[in-house]
Amino acid sequence: MQAFFKKHLLIAVLMALIVSCNNGPDAPDVDHIEVDLESHLFYKELFEGGSSDIAGKVKTLNNKYGPYLEAYSQKVINIGSVDDPHYEVNLKTFIDYDANKDVYAKCLEQYSTVDDLMVDMEQAFRYYKYYFPNSVNPDIYFHISGFNQSIALDSAWISVSVEKYLGEECEFYEWLTIPKYLRKRMVKAKVVPDVMKAIGMTTFPSGMKNEDVLNSMIQKGKVLYFVHHMVPKIRRELLFDLSEKELKWCERYEADIWSGMVERKHLYNTDRMVIQKYTGDSPFTYYFGQDSPGRAAIYLGYQIVNAYMKNNQDLTLVDLMLDDDGHKIFRESRYRP
Repeated sequence: MQAFFKKHLLIAVLMALIVSCNNGPDAPDVDHIEVDLESHLFYKELFEGGSSDIAGKVKTLNNKYGPYLEAYSQKVINIGSVDDPHYEVNLKTFIDYDANKDVYAKCLEQYSTVDDLMVDMEQAFRYYKYYFPNSVNPDIYFHISGFNQSIALDSAWISVSVEKYLGEECEFYEWLTIPKYLRKRMVKAKVVPDVMKAIGMTTFPSGMKNEDVLNSMIQKGKVLYFVHHMVPKIRRELLFDLSEKELKWCERYEADIWSGMVERKHLYNTDRMVIQKYTGDSPFTYYFGQDSPGRAAIYLGYQIVNAYMKNNQDLTLVDLMLDDDGHKIFRESRYRP
């Protein structure tokens, strides 16, 4: 394995130097684009004052948030419909649960206001409106989910589970035994990128032909490319969910990763376990040893997409996101690490 990674070391180092100088896409001027997002600290309204008057609280929230409250209740915290006769009891139980009270108190420390976060959010949506002029600006909600999905969204709103972004050292994550390699993405700086990632994944769902390793890594690379254009100043470590050390590893061994995949004839492998080992969440990438970061193939997927767009400058971001032929994207990228 050591010989494998030394094989193209000089070339890899030179490539890393070139890549490290690339700070991301050229950001267009979007200052003229008006974006007025409405934010709602829903979690605060839900927990504030406790559950002593649960009937009154349900009435107030339902009058104010109607469809959102229904979706939140049924799909996020799974307590049933607002119209269910047991709904008030179920919601009271959720609010009164001691662990949820502790989570609420912790969330207030970082998210009692989201003004600073919304400045970055609105900027991201200016870029979104620039590249996708027909897009509609959603309302932005902040909720507590009981550590369920980080982002929930509908056609009219996007909701962020604030307890999923309390910082990688948060004691809750230790108690929940969340692996350290996952905790590094549970930081406030990931909220806006994750919102845009959710938009990219749901607006342009994966429809790749011939689901194989190559298509999987390119599809995920497309989503990262999309996020990078929505948040062009994002630090590369945040974009790829890698530490600085892990990112340097990918840059250093990019050519070796690629040659290893080619030699194993894995690029067109359709085995789900093989795909998972290259692009799924993991502390390291199975085929490249424990010194490698997880999902290393997605780093290559991004580089392929980036090369493809540079070699086809007549294409728009819309064209890219609508293209479901990863093999064609690879061919026309002329990718050579």
